[in-house]
Amino acid sequence: MDMPPVPPSLRALATSGQLPPELAALFTPPGREKWTRIAEAVDERLDEVDPAVRGAFALAGAYGHLDDIEFLGPDEMDEHNDRAIALLEEALEHGVPEEEAEGLWDVTLRVPDVAHLARDHEEYLAEHGTTASGRLKAKLDEADARYAAGDRAGALVLFREIGEADLWAEFSGAMEVSDLGWCRLLQDAVRFDGPEATRRIWQAARASRHAARFPHPHWSVPLTELLMGAGVPDILEVVVAERLDAALRDHLPWELSEDERWTLSRAIDELEQHHRA
Repeated sequence: MDMPPVPPSLRALATSGQLPPELAALFTPPGREKWTRIAEAVDERLDEVDPAVRGAFALAGAYGHLDDIEFLGPDEMDEHNDRAIALLEEALEHGVPEEEAEGLWDVTLRVPDVAHLARDHEEYLAEHGTTASGRLKAKLDEADARYAAGDRAGALVLFREIGEADLWAEFSGAMEVSDLGWCRLLQDAVRFDGPEATRRIWQAARASRHAARFPHPHWSVPLTELLMGAGVPDILEVVVAERLDAALRDHLPWELSEDERWTLSRAIDELEQHHRA
């Protein structure tokens, strides 16, 4: 969970001279604050600090309770979030500007949803003994083993089941593994059945994702290598364009390695030759 920048009043605490040295030391060096220990110190010693910095100290406690909160269990998330809310209210009552607390208020509003997802995850593990990704990966391993052993028909059935997994319900969070089911089917079609069969698999894969997109950027470049020279430049062009879009987007770009850039440049060369023909 992304945290807002550390508010200016917290940066000033370490050098204010108004905190005991052992507390001031928790805020140094800048960028390496001990947020868990700060939260504990605020809970234990808020009433002891100079009233002039009580608000900022309470704000620091709120920040500490929210930092890395997503790595806690769901009940602990709720507890730390409740404590952060109480400390934010304390901070505002003692002079902290609202704009310095605004980012942390936003985090407290997101925590209940994260805790809810964590509870769902725990319940899923309790019921199935593994994650959704783990279940699909086990099926993928079985399909790969069947394919390698010559049971092509049986493997293709499993690959399609993996590709068509309900990613919006039972297999939420398993998109990368599910995509491999479709990639295996595309690989088989390229190898044995030709361009038209490959296009049918591609269309089924794209339709199965509804609001999401196939392929996941993680698999785009391997899929590009698979499709090069396969007689499906229309599909290759889409895969390359969407992978480049993912790399160039402003929000959370999916960066390309040098090897990936080289593969995409080869694909672009192939597409240019196709368009010139």
